[in-house]
Amino acid sequence: MRVLLADDHPVVRAGIKAVLAAQNDIEVVAVEADGESALQRIRQLKPEVAVLDISMPGLSGIEVARQLNEDESQTALVMLSLHKTEMDVQAAIEAGVSGYVVKDAAAEELVEAIRSAARGTVWISPSVSGAMVNALRRGPQHTAQITSREREVLRLLADGLRSKEIAAKLDVSPKTIEGHRAALMSKLQIRSVAGLVKYAIRNHLTSV
Repeated sequence: MRVLLADDHPVVRAGIKAVLAAQNDIEVVAVEADGESALQRIRQLKPEVAVLDISMPGLSGIEVARQLNEDESQTALVMLSLHKTEMDVQAAIEAGVSGYVVKDAAAEELVEAIRSAARGTVWISPSVSGAMVNALRRGPQHTAQITSREREVLRLLADGLRSKEIAAKLDVSPKTIEGHRAALMSKLQIRSVAGLVKYAIRNHLTSV
């Protein structure tokens, strides 16, 4: 199976690539260091499985998963994370991932998660199984109520860009960005930009 790997730490990338290269049934077709590059390459190469670090520069692994889910991508996703919290696990599940592996787990866990994802089944590290159960009991966080463009504006706000800078980056008018910001505040019942930034961080819409 063809696998894409995305992680912003060179040592981690090298280690995982070596583990995967040793498997007879896995071919690493691309290695990326940030979320935006990973998203572009997944769309281009359409690998069977993509392994994504949950926290990367630009787009987080969760946001990459959300956008691929909106694309109805056939690439199965395995999330790599240092964290075992219910919030992280729930965000990954809602984003549509097929696997969640903590970085301190044995290499065999990642290989098994990739093979399970390619078969169309879900694999979760045993160390986060309790967090997964609690996350499912809690129900969805309802982050999907905002549009993909609103999420993009929210991410850029959280990255520290001003409205004019966001408008230039997205090739729209500053007035349009102000409209998106007002819509976000209304939908999320948040009254300040600082509140929007906190929401973005909690819901993995930014790598900050």
